[in-house]
Amino acid sequence: MGGEKPKAFLPLGGIPILSHTLQKFEACLQVDEILPLVPEEEIFFCAEKIVRPLGLKKISNILPGGPERQDSVYRGLQAVAKDTDFVIIHDGVRPFVPEKLIQQGLRETQKSGAVVVALPVGDTLKEVSEDRRVMGTVDRSPLWCIQTPQFFEYGLILQAHEMARKDGFYGTDDAALVERLGISVMVIEGTRTNLKITTPEDLLLGEALLRYLKDFDSPIH
Repeated sequence: MGGEKPKAFLPLGGIPILSHTLQKFEACLQVDEILPLVPEEEIFFCAEKIVRPLGLKKISNILPGGPERQDSVYRGLQAVAKDTDFVIIHDGVRPFVPEKLIQQGLRETQKSGAVVVALPVGDTLKEVSEDRRVMGTVDRSPLWCIQTPQFFEYGLILQAHEMARKDGFYGTDDAALVERLGISVMVIEGTRTNLKITTPEDLLLGEALLRYLKDFDSPIH
């Protein structure tokens, strides 16, 4: 975003983006505990401007994030209740995740142990050289764009993170750590409205989507 404040704390519809995201998991009956991981200097803001005003009851703690995303997730895994069966890992800046998608992911995780939300690639893909010349067209049929939430059996994702830390491996998502264990990860199809707000243009789209959902009570919400 290029601003001073972390993306998750920027306003969307008059309240922080993270507020919308946390409310989705607070409303999900299958979710027992929520652990936001935020920059250490933003813990007080998160508690006073998000958790308390919204009356979020499932947040057991607000934790300081680590140097990298993967480090933050590991801190969260260490802090969850030890009788936890399943863990959902989600980007705080995806405020439009549908509750039915959360529920579907949890159902599938009970069967397979590891599930990611994704969309099939719709655009043409080109392999390009360092000097930006097209080298060929990539077959897009087996390719999917990965989103969050990602769902895991707790013991499995904890083992995957601990092995990655031991090996000094950093992946671009948590599923990559499970894949390193030789375990298959199930894909379920997400929705294009599960927008990740990372640029000023995304924030404009988010405001438009929020107005649409409020005005028309759309079922995609």
